[in-house]
Amino acid sequence: MTAQRFSGWHRWTYSLCNVGIAVGTVPTTLLLLYYLTQVAGLRASVAGLVVALPKIWDALVDPMFGGWVDRFSVRIGGRSRVVLIAGIGFVGTLGLTFSLPQIHSSMQILVMVTLLQIISSTSQTALGVTQFALATEMTETPIGLSKLLSLAVVLSQILSVVFSILAPLLVAWSGGGSAGYSRMAAEMAALTGVALLGFMLVTRAVPVGKRSAASEAMPTWAALRATLSNRPFYFLIAFVLFTNTSVAILFGFLPFANQYVLGGNASGLSMLEGVLGVTVLLGMLLAPEFVRRLDAVVSMRICNLVVAGMSGLLFVASFGPIWTTWAVLAGAGLAAGVIGVLVQTATLIATGLELKKSVVVSMGFYLGIMLSGMKIGNSLGGFVSGQLLELVGFVSGNAQQSPTTLMWLRAGYTLVPVVFTLIAGVFLQRVRLPIAPPATTNTPDAALTEPNQAAL
Repeated sequence: MTAQRFSGWHRWTYSLCNVGIAVGTVPTTLLLLYYLTQVAGLRASVAGLVVALPKIWDALVDPMFGGWVDRFSVRIGGRSRVVLIAGIGFVGTLGLTFSLPQIHSSMQILVMVTLLQIISSTSQTALGVTQFALATEMTETPIGLSKLLSLAVVLSQILSVVFSILAPLLVAWSGGGSAGYSRMAAEMAALTGVALLGFMLVTRAVPVGKRSAASEAMPTWAALRATLSNRPFYFLIAFVLFTNTSVAILFGFLPFANQYVLGGNASGLSMLEGVLGVTVLLGMLLAPEFVRRLDAVVSMRICNLVVAGMSGLLFVASFGPIWTTWAVLAGAGLAAGVIGVLVQTATLIATGLELKKSVVVSMGFYLGIMLSGMKIGNSLGGFVSGQLLELVGFVSGNAQQSPTTLMWLRAGYTLVPVVFTLIAGVFLQRVRLPIAPPATTNTPDAALTEPNQAAL
């Protein structure tokens, strides 16, 4: 495939991987904790462990696994086989997670769902590493890379908004209960599978970028020690980790807060998700304007403070009419959307910074660490949500909760995320990146033996 052929519809169809992952993660991000407590009958603390444990596994294996996925693709001369196998794992576990058989043992449910989520999360890692590596193999310049990633993020966000709104409604339209969740997951899994299949078919002919022998032969622990000198990269990963923790807590508490604090039903939850999702999308579209006026890191710092402020205001808004909650969520969504676009580009630029002694580390290893940071954040958020629900006396299945529990539910989706957002901001303050990307960038490896000839 020539450089001229990477244009037009190839850029749009590249986004199908983002679309598939975005649609496939909506049920687990938005509804898994609620499903496990209200439908499967688990205690909130146990449900929080179910959400957290698979991500802890990922944190341990993702850097090594990300590097292995990249090396395997280089060895076989293509990435479509990885997409096919990982896609099957990701799609299959989505349907099974929300179709649990009638099991009365909490331990059996914990083990079953944890194993399913480990397979799902590992599959997502393989898809993510492959997708980011393909982005660097389909572009030659940081501008082209940013355009490709921005398009993919925007399209996936549009679909994420649509299906975040639809997911609770699909459950309700299917009669609710275990059958409603099972049918919703099956429908979402089918759409995810179609998107990933399209991505695989379109990108199967993209040539795999060459690697240096040094980066391919480096052991995992040696690569980890080598990257520790890349302080901007690890500060960005810490920022991503705590930002994802904040977001996971918000989404973990939101279905409970919608029902018990805001007095909403499935339509009310869809409205909250819709307001947040649409404004995140608008923020993504505004991101280039922020970069033109300020650099990427400064823009993220300002927007992170806005998110923290709006999360605090959300607590006040929860006592007023519902439209005040919508308005504050909209402000937080706009700022979060800007961050969502800029943090990906900034992190990829950070992977190209020169290491001590000019050591070369594979892009797959860096991407594995980045995905680990995201998943650890999601894990921590799920764990915190479950433990807090247990500590404040939340009773699964009850139509009413105690006044103390209601107050903590109110704080859970407002003030608790503020803490983690501010911690994320501390790490972002330490990030220093060059105004222009370094001359030698990690595309897809910090030391390509030949220039990549594929371009958009």
